Amino acid sequence: MKSFGETLRELRTAQDLGLRETAGRVGISPAYLSRIERGKERPPRPEVIKALAKELAADPDVLFRLSSSTDPEVSGYLNEQPEVTNLVRFLKANDFSGEEIERLLDLAKGMKTDQPKPKRNKP
Repeated sequence: MKSFGETLRELRTAQDLGLRETAGRVGISPAYLSRIERGKERPPRPEVIKALAKELAADPDVLFRLSSSTDPEVSGYLNEQPEVTNLVRFLKANDFSGEEIERLLDLAKGMKTDQPKPKRNKP
């Protein structure tokens, strides 16, 4: 598996973006971005990771996984909904495969879209 920095460099060059241009768009210095790409610097703050993902047309979750960081929105949701943490622990304890988790995700999506529409009161 490639490192965070190597992945960033590949994404940036695939988009035909220069180091200075990319750094400027996300509000960091070119030298800092260069150090990140070369593995001389730890992955940046979550806000910068999100901005890089957006500029490089990348999945932010992939970059978060490579950075060993967590998206603050996900962390916040886990704190607000302890049941979600229980679900994740259950999945881990029971060694769910990626395919099984995808099936659960499909079921969850179906639960949200199959709900009956609320009836409107007629005026």
